[in-house]
Amino acid sequence: MTLAEMQNGQRGRVAKFVAADLESFTQMKLVAMGLAPGCELQLVRRAPFGRSIQIKLAGASVCVNHQLAQQVHIEVTS
Repeated sequence: MTLAEMQNGQRGRVAKFVAADLESFTQMKLVAMGLAPGCELQLVRRAPFGRSIQIKLAGASVCVNHQLAQQVHIEVTS
């Protein structure tokens, strides 16, 4: 399942970045935000029209656009 497919309130762990060709700059940006393989997160809510997704990880609240969220594979824990 990708981050974009998760439901509000669902928790999970980042497994990997789906696209092998995801630019290294984009990967570094994700990791700098705390969104790295192995980190645990919770989907808080989606913005109207699905343009961005708010997640909570490591005590911080972060917004990720839908297109980028489709590139993050999640192992759902609850």
